[in-house]
Amino acid sequence: MKNRIESYYEIAKNLKKEYPKLSEFEILSLAVQIERNQILENGLAVSFEDKYPSALEGISIALGFKNNQLDTTITNVLQEIADQHK
Repeated sequence: MKNRIESYYEIAKNLKKEYPKLSEFEILSLAVQIERNQILENGLAVSFEDKYPSALEGISIALGFKNNQLDTTITNVLQEIADQHK
């Protein structure tokens, strides 16, 4: 499930309220790391709607992956694409 990605500014503001003893450097470092994790989480998450696939799902759909192709590799798919364009 995709989550809303907060900007590092919003995250930093919330961290500053919750942890007032942290330095600006620590807050900004954590905020950037949290934002990066949210982006990765959304890219790797499995979506519940085909209308809005995650990044990895979008790549697999573009490569032609189907549910019953468990033994399909990217190399095989790329070879099939190359063979189709000969």
